[in-house]
Amino acid sequence: MRGNGLVVLLALVLFAFAAVAGAWWFARHRAEQQTAAATPPRQDVSTRSADPTPSAGNPQANGRVAAEPPQSVPAQQASAPTANAPAVTAAAPAPATSPIRAPAALQEFERGLLWRVEKGGAAPSFVFGTIHVADPRVTQLPPAVASAFEGAKSFAMEAVLDIENSLKFAQATMLSDGRDLESLAGPELFAKTERLMQSYGVPHEVLRTMKPWAVMAMLSLPQSGDRAALDMQLYQSALERGKPVHGLETIEEQIEVFEGLPMDAQLALLSNTVDQYDAITRMTGRVIDAYLARDLAAIRRINEQMQVNSSARGEDELLMKRALGDRNPRMVERMCALIDAGGAFIAVGALHLPGEGGVLSLLARQGYRLSRVY
Repeated sequence: MRGNGLVVLLALVLFAFAAVAGAWWFARHRAEQQTAAATPPRQDVSTRSADPTPSAGNPQANGRVAAEPPQSVPAQQASAPTANAPAVTAAAPAPATSPIRAPAALQEFERGLLWRVEKGGAAPSFVFGTIHVADPRVTQLPPAVASAFEGAKSFAMEAVLDIENSLKFAQATMLSDGRDLESLAGPELFAKTERLMQSYGVPHEVLRTMKPWAVMAMLSLPQSGDRAALDMQLYQSALERGKPVHGLETIEEQIEVFEGLPMDAQLALLSNTVDQYDAITRMTGRVIDAYLARDLAAIRRINEQMQVNSSARGEDELLMKRALGDRNPRMVERMCALIDAGGAFIAVGALHLPGEGGVLSLLARQGYRLSRVY
């Protein structure tokens, strides 16, 4: 049976599609309003701005200047277009922790989701590996994770998906150059895609306007209904608690992961995803089980196995490089300022953590002391 590495890629690497329901909500309703010749309401996003003061949100304050600084959102001003996210809750019983101080071997990073990061006299920060799904087993935080989150002075995530960014993301998923998906994909692939997308509530005319990568990504993630994914729940909880919120990337950088793919690669990935849709659904369960076991090595093996067996192997590898390998150094560069300021809780997809080019290894090389907490 052939597999598809995208279920691992999107569930554990690229956050923007964790909130695809929110972005899609805007895209769908915008299309419906246009069809009805109505003018969509404008959102006031003028209050969103980066923190200009020397702080955790400003890399220049600590002598590091990233290509783009972490994107900051004042807690009292930000909001996100998702279903209401419940407050962070902790699962019971409390897990046993197994601290590892400054691990030298890469194998040390193959297990564990929550890591304490320290350097100098700053208060400890925490890096938490997430899975971008809304499964209740995932969104109920273990006590060690909940405690680290509650005690943090600031919160950082891959990208802040507030209203402004959600609109940008939704707009990026739509074809705007006169082409349509039906002609790009051909009648056979489009018909198969349309049957699957009906369960997502996507009508024919709207589907025709969507880019291949957007449809592929939606089909690669489990449907969450009105539930918010783990990252979005953490984001909402941080806002409710008045914590400063920072994005390690801009939404444009996340969009470019897909937009930079050639059209033939997008169509190959869509075709493979449609053909393997049932297998993807089954594989999602395996990925979640490995995540709950905190087994990052098992997640990597699942991903590698699916890439080897994929009918779009070359395109899978290209997307994995763009979504994982190219982004880790950039995110680490930007999170260093937050860690140096102390007391940060940083949430990124779990597949970003392990490996020689993973976030944990890159932080260790820069002299940070890492200890596995959970």
